[in-house]
Amino acid sequence: MLRYTVRELKLVVHMKPTSSEPTQPWSDIGVTHRSLLSAVTKSLRDAILKGKFRPGERLPEPMLAQFFNVSRSPIREALRMLEVEGLVEVNPRRGARVRLISDQEVVEVIELRAELERFNAHNAAQRCDDDLRGALQLLLKEGNEAAARGDAEGTKAANDRFHAVVAQGGRNRYLAEYIRTLREKTLWLFASAQADRISESWREHAAIIEAILAGDPELSSLLAARHVRRVGEVVRAELGRESTELQDEEEKALS
Repeated sequence: MLRYTVRELKLVVHMKPTSSEPTQPWSDIGVTHRSLLSAVTKSLRDAILKGKFRPGERLPEPMLAQFFNVSRSPIREALRMLEVEGLVEVNPRRGARVRLISDQEVVEVIELRAELERFNAHNAAQRCDDDLRGALQLLLKEGNEAAARGDAEGTKAANDRFHAVVAQGGRNRYLAEYIRTLREKTLWLFASAQADRISESWREHAAIIEAILAGDPELSSLLAARHVRRVGEVVRAELGRESTELQDEEEKALS
């Protein structure tokens, strides 16, 4: 038989919840705060990734607070989180800005993306089944029609879908996931270049699609790698100009 001391019984009774004790949190302020911070962080991240804020561009807290219609507190926390992700630089004296990556980093990103896209296009051409063929034929038709009528939004949509369709067409889930992750992380780098050459990008994408449909892995991989490198050249030139302009602005501010 179990025996309890008087002190142990009092402890058990004290710890046992009563019907008068609340079973739900008194307030959802913590949840609300986390939700607000998550929303602000996501919105600011998306704005950077989509090129609304360019590399090197300042991110003043008052401006962002007004832009997102929130206080400066979640803005400050969101900037810290994006600093950890490598999208933002925070200087205690000068504030935050979109990270301006070096030319060498851009070269490395382009090199990796070119190889991954090359390998995936090669696989897609070798493994093109009826489902992929149907998806690519439809995409080719819609993209060509949008480009022919000068529909920039429609052409951009076709360009965006191209990457997802071909990535899945390679039928290597790990490669597809890695390509998707790398594209998302570097979307902010390529955003302006893609916007400036929508029609040219579609022509290059269309050529890759046709090579895949023809079952030509060598041509598909060659065209895919060449496309990434061409876009990369535009990105490097643009970032070089922006870096020079940023240095000129900082020198003027200090003078």
